[in-house]
Amino acid sequence: MFRQIFYKRRKFYDDDFDWDNYTRDSYHRRLKGDVERHYRAVSRAGDLNFDAATGAVVSNGAAIHPNQGLILEAIGQLRPESVHEVGCGGGDHLASGMALFGQVNFTGGDRGRDQLALAVQRHPQLAGRVALQDVTMPFSHRWPAADLVYTQAVIMHIHTAVSHFVALTNMVRMARKQVLLVENPQCHNLVRDVTGLAYGGHFDWSDLYMYRFEGTAGARAMLLSKTPLDYPALRDDTELRRDIKPSPRRLSRADDDSARALFGFDRA
Repeated sequence: MFRQIFYKRRKFYDDDFDWDNYTRDSYHRRLKGDVERHYRAVSRAGDLNFDAATGAVVSNGAAIHPNQGLILEAIGQLRPESVHEVGCGGGDHLASGMALFGQVNFTGGDRGRDQLALAVQRHPQLAGRVALQDVTMPFSHRWPAADLVYTQAVIMHIHTAVSHFVALTNMVRMARKQVLLVENPQCHNLVRDVTGLAYGGHFDWSDLYMYRFEGTAGARAMLLSKTPLDYPALRDDTELRRDIKPSPRRLSRADDDSARALFGFDRA
C-alpha cells in the first residue's frame, strides 16, 4: 500500500513488473483477457499469407493482433534471413513467423524461465530456439546475432536506472541489419534516447537511419536500420505519438528516464 502511495515520488522507478512472477501474475491474464479474447494468438501453416505486392499479411479466418501483423509485415517486407525476438514471452509471434516464413531462421530470448517454459508448451517447435536472455545485462557473445532483432511490449516496461538504454544498445549490437521496436511510444522517448545513444558512440553501427513503420491494421513502430530504406524518416517522438491520447504520467516518467543518461566524449 505505502509503496503505491509514494510510487511517483521516487527518483528511480522500478520496472513495471516483478519479472520472476510475471508469467503467473500478469502474462496469463493479459494473454487471455487482452489478446485471445479478441484475436487469434496462435497461427498455423496456412492461417496466414503475405502479399508481396502490397506488403500486407492476410489472415485466413480470425484476425490477428495488429502488433503481430506489423511484425510479420516487417519481416515480409525486409526479407531477413534470420530474426530474433527479445522478450519472446509465450512465443506466439515466433511461431506465427515460422509458420508464415519457413525459410527464415527464428530465435527468441526471455529473462523468465516460466515464460520460456510456456513458449515451448504452446509451441513445441520452439524447443532449442529460445533461451534465457536478460537484454539489460552486459552484452553476451553467446546471444544469437540476426538480420532483424525486434521487441513487442518489452522496452516500454523497463524503467530501472538506465536499463532501457543498455537494452537498446544490446539490440543494435545483435542486429546485422535492422531493429524493430513495437512499443508504447509514450513510455520512453525512443527517438530522443536512440539519438543520444548514437551521438554518444554507444552503437556499433557506423550509420543509423530511423524510420516510422506502419502496419496495415494501424499499429505503428520504430525501425532502425544500418542502411537507407524507403520508409518515412523518423525525427521526433511526436511522430510516433500521433493520434494517441497523451498520458501525462507516462510522458513525465519517460522524461525522467531520458534525463538519467549521460553522453560524454564528443566525436573527434
